[in-house]
Amino acid sequence: MTTTSMRRPARAAGLALSLALGGLLLAPLPAQAAVPQSAAHQLAGKKTPVHIKAEPVKAKLHKGEQLRVHGHVATGPAGSAARGDGGFLYLQQQIRVGVWVNLASTSCSPGTNFDLGVQLNVSGSLTLRVYHPESALFTAAASAVFTVAVF
Repeated sequence: MTTTSMRRPARAAGLALSLALGGLLLAPLPAQAAVPQSAAHQLAGKKTPVHIKAEPVKAKLHKGEQLRVHGHVATGPAGSAARGDGGFLYLQQQIRVGVWVNLASTSCSPGTNFDLGVQLNVSGSLTLRVYHPESALFTAAASAVFTVAVF
């Protein structure tokens, strides 16, 4: 038996396995998986939108200095105040594209100002934002991204 003839069964088995796995990827999702998504979209339509404006007090800090971020939380289509508990706001740092970590948090109510603070013991340029997670009453929202230099 030659080496080429021994490879044919292995290639055929590999091809069959590839086709089987490819068929699994193309198979439609069960109907049960689609129901929770559509229910979530219906609930999201009833939630009040949140608007966050935030900026650092100082854009340049010394290592070990307190970073303070001031801002305002508003709800409604034009950023007006609405009744209800707003939940929490999180000051987040982007550590790589699409990955945010929480640095500090504070409770918030719609139509109020907030003040977040955290002591930074690192050097470099930090990309930050303030984030409000989705809740039973409000949609998720994030402020504009801002940069703080720590030296």
